[in-house]
Amino acid sequence: MKRFVTQFSLLAILFLLLSTCLPTTAAAASLTVSPKSVTLQVGQSKTVQAKTSGVKKPVYVWKSSNTKVATVKSGKITAKAVGKATITVTVQKTKLKSTVSVTVKPKKLNAQTAFKAVNPSVATIEMYDASDRLTSTGSGFVTKKGEVITNFHVVSGESNRYARIRFANGTEVETLKLKRFDDALDLAILDVPSLQSIPTLATAKAGSTGSTVYALGSPKGVDNTITQGILSNREVFFSGQPYLQFNASVTHGNSGGPLINDYGQVIGVVTWGLPDSQNMNYAVPIQELDTLKYGRETIANVQMPTEPEYELPVVSGKGDTREQELNDSFADADVISYASGDLIGSVYDLEDVDTFVFRTDKRMTLSVFGGWMNNQQGEYWAFGLFDANGEAIRYSEEYSNEGRYYGTLDLVIPAGEYYLASFPLSGLAESEYCNQEYRMSYELK
Repeated sequence: MKRFVTQFSLLAILFLLLSTCLPTTAAAASLTVSPKSVTLQVGQSKTVQAKTSGVKKPVYVWKSSNTKVATVKSGKITAKAVGKATITVTVQKTKLKSTVSVTVKPKKLNAQTAFKAVNPSVATIEMYDASDRLTSTGSGFVTKKGEVITNFHVVSGESNRYARIRFANGTEVETLKLKRFDDALDLAILDVPSLQSIPTLATAKAGSTGSTVYALGSPKGVDNTITQGILSNREVFFSGQPYLQFNASVTHGNSGGPLINDYGQVIGVVTWGLPDSQNMNYAVPIQELDTLKYGRETIANVQMPTEPEYELPVVSGKGDTREQELNDSFADADVISYASGDLIGSVYDLEDVDTFVFRTDKRMTLSVFGGWMNNQQGEYWAFGLFDANGEAIRYSEEYSNEGRYYGTLDLVIPAGEYYLASFPLSGLAESEYCNQEYRMSYELK
């Protein structure tokens, strides 16, 4: 019995010695990585930390699921392109593994970097007729190989036959054809299969109102320009069509150029602006390109005759004209069709100017007599006559009778186009100008 106990004791001691010398099992080992998710802009880098327990001198192996989006070396992740990727880290000679999710967003650009990134894809477009005469200029840009996007009105003048397209790197090509177009949306895609050296631009939906935007193009035929502004309204409708409103400065020649966000992505096609306004400009959202109605056609076959300029009617007969807002500029003046009648409107504040336009075909005498309906303060309102260029001819003279104030105007005018404009005069509290109605009785004979 004593011998048996001694053998058992030796076996127990041997077991304890062996258990302390055995290597750590895989079940006891662990691997953690921090952070578990990373968001980067293109070009940025971030190092993630891997940590193991239960493994002596661990050797880490890093791998990216998409090296075009993100690469990794010794835990340092570098963003290469917009997209998503998964970074996997393992420990050699073990089954330990952990992952990091990576999201790569575009890099925000200032005006200089945006111009450098986008301008190589922006074109100046010159339209020519069958006699090779330059008829008009506009802008365009490339989002797919073999396609130049522009406005339909750029290509559809009246006698255009082909387009000459010029890029900043000196590439110059011509085309007679359209791939797709839509006159209602004012969009056209020029068919230019030889454009293999021009980079394509990424596209995106417009961001939030107030976000930074840039407009690129060739205003007045001047190549390679950029202006900066904000997205004033991300969704405005005119005649049922959606537009982006922005305040980056544009003018004739910018039509068809790209409106981009601060990531260099095209969000719209610059199309038009309101005249006599402070940079109220509009672009067709880029996603509207997917809805173009019409297929392949030649430029020559989509020409639209120029509509004759609207001509004011010669005043005749008798009738009243009530103001239609907005009419605070000569460009938006309400038309007077009658040779005699009343002009009726309201003053809303001290800055409210109302304009009316008329045309005569012979020498006539103009007589105007008018005032506020509440004539107790009529001396704070006046009107004037202006020529077709907006130059003042004569202002009203004040006339008062028993505490009531009016304005009068009498003069002989030759045949031509004229404006009558009424406006408040300073001197009252701001609230006194609100909703003051006026009437001007006039006669041309």
